Amino acid sequence: MSCHPKHEHETEHNHAEAHEHGHDHEHDHDHEHHHDHEHEHHHDHDHDHEHGHSHGVNIVAFSDAQGAKVGLNLEKVSPRPFGQVIRTSAQVLPSQGSESEATATASGVITYANPSLVEGTAVKAGQILFKIESSGMADNNMNVRYQEATANYNAAKVAYERKRQLAESKIVSQSDLEQARAAYEAAKAVYDNLKSNFSPKGAVVRAPISGYVQSIHVSNGGYVSSGQSVATVTQNRDLQLRAEVQPRYYSYLKHIQGANISLPGENRTYTLEELGGSLVSYGKSTHADSPLVPVIFRIRNIGNLLSGSFVTAYIVTQSEREALTVPNVSIVEEMGNYFLFVKVHDGEYEKRLVTIGATDGIRTEITSGIQAGEVVVTTGASMVRLAQNGAALDPHAGHVH
Repeated sequence: MSCHPKHEHETEHNHAEAHEHGHDHEHDHDHEHHHDHEHEHHHDHDHDHEHGHSHGVNIVAFSDAQGAKVGLNLEKVSPRPFGQVIRTSAQVLPSQGSESEATATASGVITYANPSLVEGTAVKAGQILFKIESSGMADNNMNVRYQEATANYNAAKVAYERKRQLAESKIVSQSDLEQARAAYEAAKAVYDNLKSNFSPKGAVVRAPISGYVQSIHVSNGGYVSSGQSVATVTQNRDLQLRAEVQPRYYSYLKHIQGANISLPGENRTYTLEELGGSLVSYGKSTHADSPLVPVIFRIRNIGNLLSGSFVTAYIVTQSEREALTVPNVSIVEEMGNYFLFVKVHDGEYEKRLVTIGATDGIRTEITSGIQAGEVVVTTGASMVRLAQNGAALDPHAGHVH
């Protein structure tokens, strides 16, 4: 809140004292009236000078050229619909879709082919995801298995080719040829499978389909058994957000308009539209073991959302109530107080103390200190604050920083 109302009160009080003092002298000493009037005028002049100085130190000079350099943006404050906002945590969950399991092709110690492999990573069918080292395990030595498969394949191939030639000369029966061909195809299948999943350092696990890694079931350097599922790959890039709200908000849930999502570690908040999301459903009842009401959203995985992690959700509901709101970037916080920079002239902004209300993660309601029609700094408010900190401090501002 600006300090000007305080000065107006002080001005009225001082003028009343001066007027009362001059009126007493007019009755008692008419010849001193002119002197008293000069004294009163001089007093008023001093006070006006003080008032102008106090106003000046609350004004920050920030030219249009400076604003252009830092990307300064302004917004005219006006009433807009601002409904009930339900702030809660939400868990990121995998969405149902076309899924396929990547399984260990051998027993041994598994390592990531790419150390940066995480849930949400895009992969292509056949891409190597993991490597398995089993050379130190006598029962599952991949190199031995590969050599055996190679030998069996070569022997079956030679036998089949020989009987095929003999069959042309009617020396072997057709049934003998079919048996040889079946043995050859079986040996070839084992050989091809090992060859595609074998490298000089061990076995490999490939992505079964193109899509996104939905979940990883093993730790880097852990032991796996042949046939064990090590990762799930999905062709569906969507995720679900499961928020849980207090039952007292239940009546608002049928009016859900959207949600804003704040990700941990990021200095920004996404709208549901930016995440390509939508409301899926909300619970119609609660349970004794979970008295909260679930609210489910579907969102697109933008690449930095991990299944099982938590985010902050601001569930926004429709309302006919209007409020004065500003973007969160407009608000400057100092020692628990909140300020806006309000444009008073071209290149001049007043640092204004305000009272804030609810926030939807992107905009915040201003309950006092600002009026509709005033223009405030949005992007770049922190730069105006830096410019203001270099000016003289107002002793009447209430807080000295």
